[in-house]
Amino acid sequence: MNLKIKHTVEKHFPVAKEDVFIYPLTKLHLYGDFVNGESSGGKIQQLRIFVALALGILLLACINFINLSTAHAQRRAKEVGIRKSVGASKRSLVLQFLLESFILTVISVVISIILAELFLPWFNHLLDINIRINYLDPVSWLILTGVLLLTAFLAGFYPAFYLANFNPVQALKKQVQPQGIYALNLRQILVVLQFSFAVILIAVTLTIYKQIQFLKNRPLGYQSNGLIEVPHEGLLYERYDLLKNRLLASGAVTAVTQSSDGITERESSIRGLEWEGMSAGDKLIDFDQIYTTTDFTKTMGIRLLSGRDFSSKMASDTLGLLLSKKAVQVMNLKEPLGARILYQGQKRTVVGVFEDFVWGDRNKFGAPMVIAYATGISDAITMHLNPEKSLTESVGIISAVLKELNPDFPVEIRFIDNLNAAKLKEEAILSSLSNLFGFLSIFISCMGLFGLSAYSAAQRTKEIGVRKVLGASVQELMMMLSSEFVKLVLISILISLPLAYMIMAKWLQNFDVRTPLSWWIFILTALITVFIAALTVSWQTYKAAGTNPVDALKYE
Repeated sequence: MNLKIKHTVEKHFPVAKEDVFIYPLTKLHLYGDFVNGESSGGKIQQLRIFVALALGILLLACINFINLSTAHAQRRAKEVGIRKSVGASKRSLVLQFLLESFILTVISVVISIILAELFLPWFNHLLDINIRINYLDPVSWLILTGVLLLTAFLAGFYPAFYLANFNPVQALKKQVQPQGIYALNLRQILVVLQFSFAVILIAVTLTIYKQIQFLKNRPLGYQSNGLIEVPHEGLLYERYDLLKNRLLASGAVTAVTQSSDGITERESSIRGLEWEGMSAGDKLIDFDQIYTTTDFTKTMGIRLLSGRDFSSKMASDTLGLLLSKKAVQVMNLKEPLGARILYQGQKRTVVGVFEDFVWGDRNKFGAPMVIAYATGISDAITMHLNPEKSLTESVGIISAVLKELNPDFPVEIRFIDNLNAAKLKEEAILSSLSNLFGFLSIFISCMGLFGLSAYSAAQRTKEIGVRKVLGASVQELMMMLSSEFVKLVLISILISLPLAYMIMAKWLQNFDVRTPLSWWIFILTALITVFIAALTVSWQTYKAAGTNPVDALKYE
């Protein structure tokens, strides 16, 4: 079908670059971005990011299990030695430990389902969505089973082979000294991987927050505070002048205008304009366009750089144009006021030049804009509320007048500030989820570090006692015990910060208007990570360093 309708637009408008095509509505939600008539992605990209983050969090938990299982292997050395002595094969031991991992994973899945149900209302509220778990969906159960088996295997595979490879004689003597890949080095590598992931997520969270704040604080070029709009529909077309006069007389508003599109929705563009001194290629320039009548710049609070707005007292304004500052620059007009522009087949006169403003997406740079005088082409009526009246009183008056003049249609008042906030909803959701994932990653990583520090302190009980007898202070012992883990965290920072920089630099390319990647984000990320890691191990190291040396030596 798309082949049959291809070039339809071009046949009727040769300078057009766009074309029409048919696209399945069922795919539009996730694949709603298009470039040259072809899907280029959409919300599916965010979905893939969230799935990857969820799998990353799961991998962190598996790393914790591996680290803690191998760290506490000495406690099971005797069990392994006895089993091997009575004829247990390496295969049977591996299966036993894998089965233990599987049972723990099944218990975890049950607990996670309970927690998911408990936290789902909060999660839906946080993201302003309505997700429900369908327990009758076989696909969901297949995916859950697959994740369960994969998690059990990933978490249990290495510890199973690690424990099954113990020498039975050494195991019974508790003299297990694994070499090579089975040594402590692997645990160090896994800790570095854990904190590298956590550091990246912290940097990502800070960058996303900074970008959202940057977009929020971007000057709109119009006064959005106190600006409202209602749909232009029904009897309001023939009663617009009456509506405007009634509202102004009531004192509820200070200005009213009508326009083909709302100030927050970029829906119309045009090309093919002609003006004196243009080049041949200038016909392909796309201009944003809005149709309006009078009081547009006054109502919106848009600054006029020169000239004036359309006036009902000037009959010639029916063939008038307003140009944005960017349009004047693109057209290279030395004297824009009074310039004659061929627009929609009509010669129109420029009566005013206005400052550029954000129309539609805050993430994009605006195109050059033309505002044309035209009656009967309006989809929105915009009003500026009177700041001297209360919001409730003004809205009540507007609602009553609208209901009286257009009784067959419901009153729908939209605040421009709310419409602008909704446009940042996707970024806000991404920020909330990155905060959540960042917290989970650092929490899981710290749990593993806490367990390893406790084990390390227990293994060095005699050393701590000897050092205390020889005069070592608690602070010196804490530094000694903590230094190993802090070094691992510093290594993870050195590895992950360049990766975080590349990831966020690529993400920011999705925005025309973007915040610079500031150095302080990565310094703050490093400081937060080191502080949290030090705080995590400090309790265990303090307990170990504060042990009575007599008890520590008696331990041996």
